[in-house]
Amino acid sequence: MNKMSFLLYILIFVVNSYIQTERWFEQQLIDHYDRTNKQTFRQRYWTVEEYFQVEGGAVIFWICGEYTCPGIRKERLFPVELAQTHKALIVVLEHRFYGKSMPFGDDALKIENLKYLGIRQALDDLAYFQLYIVQNRLFGVKQNHPWIAIGGSYPGAMAAWYRYQYPHLVVGALASSAVVQIQTDFPKFDTQVKLSAQKSDQECVDNLKGLNNYAEENLESVRSRLKAERLTEEEFLFYFTDAIILKVQYGGRSRLCNDLMGKTIEEQMDYFIERALVEDNPESYGSFYLRDDIYNEQNLRSSRQWKYQCCTEVGWWQTAPSEDSLRSSRLDIEFYKQYCKDIFGDDLKLWPDEDRGNTYFGGFDLDIDNIIFTNGDEDPWKWVSIIEPKGNFNVYHINCDNAGHCVELYTPIDEDCIQLKQVRIEISQIFGNWIRQHYSKQEL
Repeated sequence: MNKMSFLLYILIFVVNSYIQTERWFEQQLIDHYDRTNKQTFRQRYWTVEEYFQVEGGAVIFWICGEYTCPGIRKERLFPVELAQTHKALIVVLEHRFYGKSMPFGDDALKIENLKYLGIRQALDDLAYFQLYIVQNRLFGVKQNHPWIAIGGSYPGAMAAWYRYQYPHLVVGALASSAVVQIQTDFPKFDTQVKLSAQKSDQECVDNLKGLNNYAEENLESVRSRLKAERLTEEEFLFYFTDAIILKVQYGGRSRLCNDLMGKTIEEQMDYFIERALVEDNPESYGSFYLRDDIYNEQNLRSSRQWKYQCCTEVGWWQTAPSEDSLRSSRLDIEFYKQYCKDIFGDDLKLWPDEDRGNTYFGGFDLDIDNIIFTNGDEDPWKWVSIIEPKGNFNVYHINCDNAGHCVELYTPIDEDCIQLKQVRIEISQIFGNWIRQHYSKQEL
């Protein structure tokens, strides 16, 4: 074992040995905008305290998103490495209405309560929670400690927006695969999946098209095999394509393309169904399953909440491109509008206001310093993120094989490509600069 391999082994061993503690913030406000509303809820959070040094240390604020938050996962330990390097406390906050952070308890997912689920309320949760930590000097945190926000995907956008909305609370943000542009009609998602598949070869693209065409032409039999008979035809086609695309989105393009190679269409379908049944739940895609009177909170896995946010605030509906589409042309914007109505009813004011949202949060025109934007070259979500250098941003476009969603947040391994390793080094250097600049200003 050479010296570099030995040091890498030690680093991975130490990073994997972190200890996190689950905790509760008992008095989070349900409504940050109505001062007469005194209702509160319990919001779950975690801390990793072993690397924090009060003298010269920092706080890494990990933002969770549209899922049951696990705290820091062993698969995504780059933030722990950053905490070690910069003597930082890690604080992880679960998003309102997800996991165990449920306002209104068992009634949280009722339509009259979901009005409190939104980006602005969630950003204010971050600020109110941070002030609670600082004002009470919990874990040794003082007023002068710098905070840096980190998130990936929707939480990546939250990290960028938090820096944008509250620049006095965080000195910077790492916005990994951050979907900052609100956009309802998003055909570029599928266009990128096709471009990523072409990195393997044209056969892979043809195989993905073939699977979707086969599913559409044999709807009843494929739907039955996937135990998805209760889905409408369009809902099933949405699910089917999404289940395939997820493999590319999260860096599994090479494996998927290789596994489909040389198989007949029937063999490819057998392979896909076997994997889909293990890894996904077709029924959670159905509008019937997400209505007030039928939903089962335990099985939904946050589907109803996230659909509400998509239907009312952010969109990002993956529509079929006008030419050479991987998915059915039936999945157009009108399908998604009806899908939202089927779930939440005709009476609810639905559909995101793109102009209003992007004006408020910045969108592609977001303008604030000290944000790092990172995107994997094969990630279809990069087209609603910041991928071109601008202003005071640090922008990294990671062009490695299978560089997918939030790629740099994953636990570093020796097999990572050189560019990915270099991006992580530069991120750590930027964090160090932010922290030093923060303390230097205090000395003036």
